[in-house]
Amino acid sequence: MDYVNITEIFLEYLKMNHAGKEKAVQSRYLENKFYISARNVRNIVNTLRCDGKPICSDESGYYYASTEEEVMNSIRQLNSRIDKIAEAKNGLINSMSLLHDSRCQFKLKFWIACEKG
Repeated sequence: MDYVNITEIFLEYLKMNHAGKEKAVQSRYLENKFYISARNVRNIVNTLRCDGKPICSDESGYYYASTEEEVMNSIRQLNSRIDKIAEAKNGLINSMSLLHDSRCQFKLKFWIACEKG
């Protein structure tokens, strides 16, 4: 089974069996059902979301959204992750100033210039 087919089958499965937050399914179940890794579950979900499919997730698992509020909750969760990743990236950029190698100082200036556009 190729990646395109598994993605379509995965979508239809969620749509038919896990529509709405109350029917969320854990990643482990999907891994076993489709004989794929946790990473592949995340990649498929990301692909579907990028294609405009309303695949949501929360602490209960993954599900096909049945309301706009469910989609908005997932968007808020993703925005929170984006903010935390940006903080980590900025911390790493700032950490470069602790390095004494002159090449690193150049890299720090380069990153700052890139951030400013």
